[in-house]
Amino acid sequence: MEMNSFCSTLREEMVGWKAKTHNLITKSEGMSPAHNRKMAASIDDMKAMIDRIEQTLQRLERECPVNWNSEKVEIEQAMCELRERWSDTASFSPDDFE
Repeated sequence: MEMNSFCSTLREEMVGWKAKTHNLITKSEGMSPAHNRKMAASIDDMKAMIDRIEQTLQRLERECPVNWNSEKVEIEQAMCELRERWSDTASFSPDDFE
């Protein structure tokens, strides 16, 4: 896949992940304090993953490297971790989350 296309597609996906994370924050506000603390830690992890992915995307877009395989692997791994964290976080309240 061409780098520009990869970055563009992933940037759109990041918008969705930010929206999902925001929805989790909103829903967690109505939960018990103990439940909310667990969820807050997971949400913080997700935010950090999103930030890390976006920083890598910015670097790719700025530098336009000829060989960007290592960055692609890094991003794909981070996306897998993000999906896993989403599943873990959603399991805190299966009735509330997709």
